[in-house]
This record gives sequence, C-alpha cells and structure tokens, in this order.
Amino acid sequence: MNLAESLGFVPQKTARAVRAINVGKLIPNPANFYHIDSLDELKASILEDGGVRQNLIVEPKGDGTYIIISGHRRCQAVKELLADGADVEADLPCEIEPDHAKAERLLIRANSAARILTPWEEVLQAQRADEIITRQRQEGVISETKRQAMQTLLHKSSGTIGRLCAIYNNLIVDLQQKMKDGKLGISVAYEICQLRPEDQKGLFDGITKFDIEEISLADVRHYKDMNGISNKPADDPRQTTIMDFIDDKPAEEPAEETRPMVEAGREPERPAAVEAEHEPAEEEDATDSEENQVLKEYQTVAESVWQRTYSLWELHDKYVNGNITTENYIAESQHEARTLYYEARTLYQELDHLRVLHEKTKKNKGEGKINEMGSNK
Repeated sequence: MNLAESLGFVPQKTARAVRAINVGKLIPNPANFYHIDSLDELKASILEDGGVRQNLIVEPKGDGTYIIISGHRRCQAVKELLADGADVEADLPCEIEPDHAKAERLLIRANSAARILTPWEEVLQAQRADEIITRQRQEGVISETKRQAMQTLLHKSSGTIGRLCAIYNNLIVDLQQKMKDGKLGISVAYEICQLRPEDQKGLFDGITKFDIEEISLADVRHYKDMNGISNKPADDPRQTTIMDFIDDKPAEEPAEETRPMVEAGREPERPAAVEAEHEPAEEEDATDSEENQVLKEYQTVAESVWQRTYSLWELHDKYVNGNITTENYIAESQHEARTLYYEARTLYQELDHLRVLHEKTKKNKGEGKINEMGSNK
C-alpha cells in the first residue's frame, strides 16, 4: 500500500504519476501571488483526517526538488504541524506535472476554481493569465483565441477579464494599495482607472484628507462632478487591453438541450435588452446622453448577474445528478456567490445612479418647457 492509500486518499483519474514526496523537497512557486491566510482550520482537519488526503500537483525542477503548482496551503500547514511536533506524515501525495506550459496554467486554474479570491488577487490573476496565454499562443502551445483561452482559464466573461486587466494597467500605485488592503472593490477600481493618472491622484488625496477608508462609486462620481472631470478619451492607448477583450465576439449560447436540467419554474429569467429611447443628438442635454450610457452599463452588469445566477443552478444540478463532489460543489458555489454579490452590489449602484440621472433629466426638460412658454408671451 502506498502513502496515498494509507492516508485514505482516493486518487482521481489523471495521466500524471503520483508519488510520495517529503515536504522538504517541495518549493513554493515563485509565481504564486495568492495569499496564504490562517491555516488553523486546515491544520486541525489534517490532524483529524490522519494526514493530507488530497494530492498536491508539483512540477519537477531536475535537482530532486519540486515546484508546487497546487497545494501551497496544505504543504505549509504540514510544515507548521511538523515544527510544532505533531504526529503527521512528512511525505505528501503529489501528482507530477512535467509540462511547464501546462503547469503555469494549472497554477491559475486551481486557484480560480477552488479559492475565494480578494479583488486584488483577481486583478493579478487576470494579468498573469494574460501574460501566460499571450506567450504560449506565440510559442504555438495554445491554438485557440486569446479570448477563448482566457475565459476557459479564469471562468469569467471577456468583459470582466478586460476590466481586471484595465485596472492592473491603469490604476495608480496608491489606489492599487487600497485594493490590496481590501478598501477598494473591482467595480469602483474600474470606474477610477478610466481617469487620467493626475485625476486619480487628486481623488486619492481627497479621500485621504477626509479619512475615507472605503471608496464607493458615489465618492468617485461626486469627485468627477465637483471637478468637471470626464473619463479619458476612448482612443487613449492605455485602453487597448480592455478593448482587446470587449471587441471580441461573444461565445455562442449552448443549444437548449445541452444545458443542465433545471426544475420547472426555477430558472431565472434573462434580463431584457435595454434600448436607449433615442440616439443623442448634438443639441441633446448632457444628462440625457449620460443616462443612455448608464442604461448600457446597467444592461452589461444585469447580463453578468444573470449568467452568475445561472451558473449556480448549473452547479446545483451537477451536484444533484452526482457529477460533482460535495467539496467541489461548495467551493465553486462559494466562488460564484461571492462574485455574484459584488456584481449585484454594482447593479444596485448603477440603478441608483440611473435614478438620479433620470430625475435630473426630467427636471431639466421641465425647466426648458417653462422657459419656452415664457418666451412666447
């Protein structure tokens, strides 16, 4: 009986060789930017289960050591337990992945599917995936389009990926630190990153002066209104990253019969497309034009919320039909639900902003009618 079997581990189907490797030969991946938080619960679980019961995935270095691809937290937990004198096996069950190109993608895929990421980790993950896929497409390792490869790797829409990459490329360092500290979410960061660096710095100085910890969309829009700031021009070269994704044609919807079965009456309705009432003319009030733009932004977010909600039903059906383990069901559902929470919050903020604009539009049009009547007297 090998170590994995003695620990009660049932290996999944894999073409990789599985062997027991001492923790002393397992090296943290230098490309791993994911935060290793408290390990107390994991250590207690390892002790209760009698060892690590899930394979790590590692890449051989050629000198007898191995780079960890998946399993940093498990490895670190065992190292800490051993240092505390706990009776735990120092040899861990590991799958050997000799393909470096595949190993690079696995590092991201394993974390994107199994972890609840912070906003900044999501940004770094998208940027790293962009680098890897761009290089591997040039080397001929990947044949599919960049958009397809990114969506497959990150399990995100092309629009979401584009926003994350735009944040990495455009957000100033001080505001990046806000994201690292958990004080700036993705939606707000994307709103800010469309501003010029000097305007971003002015915003940061302002919120620092007034001791504002967490920045909201309302804070950003108030700052823009007070300073007469508009978003940077569409032809700004710093926007190329996001446009690379948004300009791609969306993937085709799967045929109806290929979708997982959902109980009658439980499938959420797809939001109806929102059409602007009219194309803004040259003489149109600026508020009208902004209202039309926000309507389009609302539709984008609403569609994303629908997709996330549908993904949760898909996971539920997989679990009910026995096509996914309980552990994976919980982990993937948590990831989808967390993302849905942020996107639903953005949807609420967009609708609130839309309400304000609509009221302002009605007021402006009302004042225009009054002035017109006065001029006829």
